[in-house]
Amino acid sequence: MNLRKFWKLFLSTALVGCLLGALSAVTELFHVSLQTGIITGGFLSATTMMGFWAYLTLNFTMRNFVSFRIWQIIQVLLIALVFYDLIYFRWLWTGKGEGSLTPFVLFAIWPLLIAFVAAFVKGKISGMKNFIPAVFFLYVMTGVEWFVALKSNAGLQTTLIGLILLGCNVYILFMYTRLLNQPNDKNELGATVKQPSPVK
Repeated sequence: MNLRKFWKLFLSTALVGCLLGALSAVTELFHVSLQTGIITGGFLSATTMMGFWAYLTLNFTMRNFVSFRIWQIIQVLLIALVFYDLIYFRWLWTGKGEGSLTPFVLFAIWPLLIAFVAAFVKGKISGMKNFIPAVFFLYVMTGVEWFVALKSNAGLQTTLIGLILLGCNVYILFMYTRLLNQPNDKNELGATVKQPSPVK
């Protein structure tokens, strides 16, 4: 990916984050002002870009050390671990280890369902071998980016942050694929530069 494509991805992701933040304010579902929503969305979009860069680095490293099949198994285990963490550790952090686990289970399920749907569509576009890596990126990386907010007991605001993060990550997943499918760039010598896929 060249610098022009990177800035296109970065700026468009920031726009998506700001729009999601503004939408959350307009709907009045999360009790935030328009200004706060836009600023929050813009900040979180930058967080998702850092998370995406971290994912690319992790994916590249693992693909060079283990086979694709083993890496997929590791990703499934990490998805399960994050699902467990979103239930048990949030129950300890915000529920003080008391009361029913049901609200925490539901809280862990909705982002996973969104990740499954988006990954399925991604698989239909570029091959179902990308299904597990897409779920991993959308669920695990969103969970990592979401970590600080998950430790608070803000309720609706925590959900809002998760929705914006996940929305930006879904956008990045599909936009990056679109950018890679554009005509290959050429370097200074005129040679075609082949772009690697990040989700394999």
